[in-house]
Parts: sequence; C-alpha cells; structure tokens
Amino acid sequence: MAQATATREAIAAAAERLFARYGYAGTTIAAVAEEAGVTPKSVYALADKPGLLLLVVRRAGAAAGPEDTAGTLLRRYPVERAFEEAALAEPALREAWRRHERARRAALKGLVRTFADAGRLRPGLTVGRATDTLWALVTWHSVALLVEQRGWGRAKVATWLDQLIRHTLEGPAGAAPTGP
Repeated sequence: MAQATATREAIAAAAERLFARYGYAGTTIAAVAEEAGVTPKSVYALADKPGLLLLVVRRAGAAAGPEDTAGTLLRRYPVERAFEEAALAEPALREAWRRHERARRAALKGLVRTFADAGRLRPGLTVGRATDTLWALVTWHSVALLVEQRGWGRAKVATWLDQLIRHTLEGPAGAAPTGP
C-alpha cells in the first residue's frame, strides 16, 4: 500500500513538473514515466494523459493552504496554462475546464462579497460586474505575462494583485465607499 502511494505521488509530481514546463502537448506519458522513475505501464495504470492532467489539477488545488493569493497564482499558473491548452485540444477536458473556471469565478465572487458586505465596494459597481472584472484580469495569462515577459517576482506580483483588487473594487484612493 505504501509503495503504491509513493508511486502514485512520484507520477503525479513528475507529471506536474512536465506539464508546467512543456505544456500539455509537449508532455508525453513516456516522459512522465522516465521523470517518475517508473514504466509507462505504471503511469497508464494510474491514468491516461487527460486523466493525468486532471489528477495534477486536483492535486494542485488540494495543495492550496494558507499561502497568499499571489503565491498560489505563481505556483499554479503553469499548470493552469497546460489545462487550458489541453481543454482546447481534448474534447474530454472541455467541460472540466469550464467547471474549473466557474469555480474560480465563484471564489472571486466570495472576495468581492467580502468587500461589498464591509461597505467597501465603489459606488455604482455591482458584485456581478466586479466579479467579472476580476475573473477576466486575475488569470494565469496575466501572471505569465508579468513573470515571463517582465521578470516579476513574488513580491511584485503580490503588490500588483493587491493594488489591482483594491483599485477595481474600492476605486481610486479617497473614493467614498458605499454603505452596507
């Protein structure tokens, strides 16, 4: 039992590294097996390629803990990119991607509701509009651009994210907040 768990973990960790590094199209079952130190048959016993990606996505989501949002985005964006790429190529993954995006939007809506419930949402901005705006802006795409094209590190991404959220939801400094 312990050996099976260790093998499963080795395969999942190897798949996560390779999907993050090479994307969905550039990652093969043979490469995952080699990286994990197992046979391709062992990988296939766990999952096929789409199933392996879903395992990695679930694993990355389960690993989310007390880490800040910027840290989570920085850690997860390469896998998110691979997931979206896979959803475009694999019909079997499209609905999983849509569910993932609905869950991401719901999480952002919770953040927006926190601002709204505290009376901090800018006048005239609805929870729905604010949620849609953050959902469109706070994605793997924007993080990848900032990290890969501009060389931003964790602190700079965290500051950007904080400023983006506050400016989007509260408005410019000194703007009058809405009442409860």
